[in-house]
Amino acid sequence: MTDSPLIDLLSQWPGRFRFGRLAVALRSPERLDEDVLVDAVLRGIAEDEDEQSVFDSLLQEGELEAAGYLLEHGPLPDRAGLSSRLQALADRRQELRDDLRDRRDALRKRAGDADLALPELDMAELERSCAVSWTRTLRLLEIAETALEKGLAVGRQALRARLAEREEQGAADPAWAESSHALIDAGLLRIAARQIDDGTRSTGPEQVPALPAWNPELSPAQLLEWHLDPVQRQRQVRYAHWVPADDSARELLEAYASLDDGGFGAAQRFTAAFNAYLHSDDFDRVRTEEITGGYLATVARAFADPEIERFRPVGNLDLFIGGPETREPEGLDAMPPYVAVGAALAAPADRSPCAVLVLRDLLQLATLRTGRSTALVRLLGRQWPLTTFVGRTPVALDERLGPDEATRWSTLRWILDLTGLGGIVVADALAFATGWDPELLHLFLQALAERQGRARGGERWLSRWREERQFRAAVEDTVLRTLGPSRVAHIAFWAALTAAPAGEEVTADELLAVAQLTADLVPDADVLTAAMAGLGRLRLTAQASAEQVRLRRCGVLTFLGERAEQRLETALRDWAADSEAAASEDHGHAVRLWEARRHGLNSDYEEYLAVLEGATPAADIDARLERLERQTAEFSADERGVAGTTDLVPMLRETIGLWQQAFPGVRVETGGPDAAVARISARAAQALFYELLANAGEELAGSESGRVSVHVEPSGDEWLVDVRDNGAGITYPPGREDLVFRAGRSTKGESRGDGLHRARDIAEAADGALLLVSRSDGHPVFKGAHFRLILAKG
Repeated sequence: MTDSPLIDLLSQWPGRFRFGRLAVALRSPERLDEDVLVDAVLRGIAEDEDEQSVFDSLLQEGELEAAGYLLEHGPLPDRAGLSSRLQALADRRQELRDDLRDRRDALRKRAGDADLALPELDMAELERSCAVSWTRTLRLLEIAETALEKGLAVGRQALRARLAEREEQGAADPAWAESSHALIDAGLLRIAARQIDDGTRSTGPEQVPALPAWNPELSPAQLLEWHLDPVQRQRQVRYAHWVPADDSARELLEAYASLDDGGFGAAQRFTAAFNAYLHSDDFDRVRTEEITGGYLATVARAFADPEIERFRPVGNLDLFIGGPETREPEGLDAMPPYVAVGAALAAPADRSPCAVLVLRDLLQLATLRTGRSTALVRLLGRQWPLTTFVGRTPVALDERLGPDEATRWSTLRWILDLTGLGGIVVADALAFATGWDPELLHLFLQALAERQGRARGGERWLSRWREERQFRAAVEDTVLRTLGPSRVAHIAFWAALTAAPAGEEVTADELLAVAQLTADLVPDADVLTAAMAGLGRLRLTAQASAEQVRLRRCGVLTFLGERAEQRLETALRDWAADSEAAASEDHGHAVRLWEARRHGLNSDYEEYLAVLEGATPAADIDARLERLERQTAEFSADERGVAGTTDLVPMLRETIGLWQQAFPGVRVETGGPDAAVARISARAAQALFYELLANAGEELAGSESGRVSVHVEPSGDEWLVDVRDNGAGITYPPGREDLVFRAGRSTKGESRGDGLHRARDIAEAADGALLLVSRSDGHPVFKGAHFRLILAKG
């Protein structure tokens, strides 16, 4: 009871559950007054909601305690659906807890980048508040955010003063000074301070000056006229910040104005001015050709910045110059992404290969002294298709990101910057959510691009992607697709997530116990542990073998872990419905996936793999495989096929995961560093490892005590990959070990003997080597053959 009869009456009134704001307010009666109560009741009458819609609204707003009270005491219909509402409440609680942690981590990162101490956040208090009301929790977070902003303002002011001193002393060139200002504006005060103090130049998109913010009161036409009229330039003081940076910038604007007259001369003039503005030494050799609706020319060195040239190694960019009346380019659909200018051209509503530079863009560009090519690509990248920067497939994205985490992190920041999808905070959220899995990262980037410009796009959407049912389903499908249709592989995956949260180790005994507690009928222990080892093919797996598995801690697996027990029940039920056929299908699919690895350097490999991993394999899959085998037999390794860099550690882990499903009775031991970047393409490394492991697996197939060791270690500028087994060894006569690498020579029967020959050719094409270190008895345990692969460090 309270001191207010009105509050006491409303607290017992059965109809209160149709008033969402009233339900929330009554949870804290000590803060109520008459005005709040009247407002809550009147709004409830106006909204005319029922109990179910109030529950949904409370859930969406994050008023979890009020929603729980409504479930417990309210007259919600359909009591049979109570469990689903309780599950919805639990899911929402977990989503908000994850959002809270993401925001906490983002604050910590911003504070760390600024070299500031973040006001202490009491996570226990925040999580208690989150379980009650998300609105109240946000107020607590805003206190810390406000304190951080104050610290940033003070730090920015101090660094700008230090930078001004350096500039006054003549110790700063314009590019270095503008880079320092850009870092300060981005809040990267720690990096900016180091750059100012020691005179170095930072890397990354944050150090490139941004375009000046456009004043909506300005008219681009007015501003251009001011640039062109010497008299107006003397009196229009309000345009002072928009003075062209140099003569080339002024000529660029004047050349654009001349396009109103049309004609070849005007197009040629603009082409030369554009290239000169970008500091191209070849601008006088750039040619302009007349085409339908305008002229086609080239922008040389548009990707001149070394940090962005990876996205277009040739550097040049096609330039369409429209006539005075041309509204859109004609007949250029087949061209790669290009840039277009023209007085009548307008920027496309959606991303397209044609990125239009309008007058406002050129006026902003003209103010820059440095970073011009990058600023240009930023303007274009927001209009071009996402595939321009990430590639059309996850494989292409993976190759573009690079083999080591530092390169991946830098490339991802550039992708987000140039496409306009976000900055460091978004990059950090993406990396954590996807665990650097290229399939998931490709999916998330596509989703970001589709939601760009929406009210809940970008960073806000990343913290709430779990709320979208369709996207959640796409995420789960993307993770499971890598496992193929194998039911046992799905069981092993869900059992691992049920046994322990992602990031923690799960032993074979724990995984088997979870499966046996979930259902009466489960796969054979050997089959299930082989599938557990096969989880190594997931990029989200940190380590996997028949003895243990550890999945990476990331946002996607945390989300899937919340549903793991239910999914495990479903997977086991589906498997039990046809266990014999399932076991045969699982092993057959695993063997096909494994044997496909040897064809990785073939042009049709991706197409074959897509068919093989589809839910329903194509009817002509055997014919496709025969075609691949013929191509592989005729294949000759060359520099083009092996060029690139690859981290051997995840590649080996994925390959061994597939290998163990194809040879479930053979045990494998691995060892080496956390990363081993070698100078060889991913496909070439894949084919190499296939041949070496297939040789060992076939030797030991059917053996109950078969063992293989794969060990990676550095040696100067090279990586050594040692593959040993405990088989019978090489049976060629002593002194004739060279026969093992000859085409058509094998101890395993007819039509064999090309695998090791092919592997040596690939290794040598990559400036490496493949050696037979020992025929047999070279190790006390692994008494069989010992092969050593030598690859240059990347």
